Amino acid sequence: MPESGRKEEVLSRLKNIKGHIEGIIKMVEEEKECEEIMLQIIAVKKALEKVGYFIIESHAEKCLSDVDNRAQIQKILNIMMKFLS
Repeated sequence: MPESGRKEEVLSRLKNIKGHIEGIIKMVEEEKECEEIMLQIIAVKKALEKVGYFIIESHAEKCLSDVDNRAQIQKILNIMMKFLS
């Protein structure tokens, strides 16, 4: 989990995404155009990717500051590879 200041930023971004998803749900309920809905889904997908990168970056910085902890470094590398695939 990110440090305190970064945690607040992550939570803020996730709450923003949550609101965006609620907006998409409303668009579907109101039978808005497919193109409009898909554009919003793409925006949410990109926002989630950014949050994921932010969390990985924060975690990697923490792990790499303790270079003696090879197991933690390998763990974060594995998480990064799963996220990127």
